Amino acid sequence: RVKKMHLSEVLLRWPKKMPRGSIWIGKQQMVRNVEPRQIRALNKQIDLEKRNAHICLNPYLTPEQERVGNAERELTVPPRGEIMFKLRKARQEQEYFRPVRVEEGIERMKHNVVWEKC
Repeated sequence: RVKKMHLSEVLLRWPKKMPRGSIWIGKQQMVRNVEPRQIRALNKQIDLEKRNAHICLNPYLTPEQERVGNAERELTVPPRGEIMFKLRKARQEQEYFRPVRVEEGIERMKHNVVWEKC
């Protein structure tokens, strides 16, 4: 005996009113089923938020310890602007203000000039 598919079963599964246009993209679309990988990703994000909240509520240093450390750092470590200036100056001295030999200039000219004729 062959089973026949009834049209009513198919039509009852779909929504009463179909969205206009493409049913999977755009402003009016059908709601997709939630997949296990999406649930895992959401649970992972929730765990991350819990860990972040725990770290924020239980800091490693107290505010007083942080103030003491910041005051000590201001006395010992130079400001960031000074460090960056020193790094830029050292780089410029290595690239532009280094001593240049005469041979280096001749090396550049040698590639297209024939000095001796045979």
